[in-house]
Amino acid sequence: MPAVKARPQLALAERQVEDVELEAALEAREVAKAAAAAARKVYADADELAKGRIRQLELGATPARCGRFVISERKVAPRSVAFDTAATTRLTIRADVEDVF
Repeated sequence: MPAVKARPQLALAERQVEDVELEAALEAREVAKAAAAAARKVYADADELAKGRIRQLELGATPARCGRFVISERKVAPRSVAFDTAATTRLTIRADVEDVF
């Protein structure tokens, strides 16, 4: 049983595009997106492990060296941030899925 099932058209304003090259590019994008998510998870876990060990060692504000890494901590004061944005368009690409695994 495939992990992803195609659904029929859902909206009147939707149109079907038959482009093998575009479909292949979208499938490759989806695979890359999953790989990137997995890599981010691996990094987040490794980052938390390292920072947890640093917290355990209570190194303080003085910079410290461990192997080729320099560890330092600095305080960041609270601040207010406000900004304006220009008008733009937003292109959304999502997999049309009914059930995943």
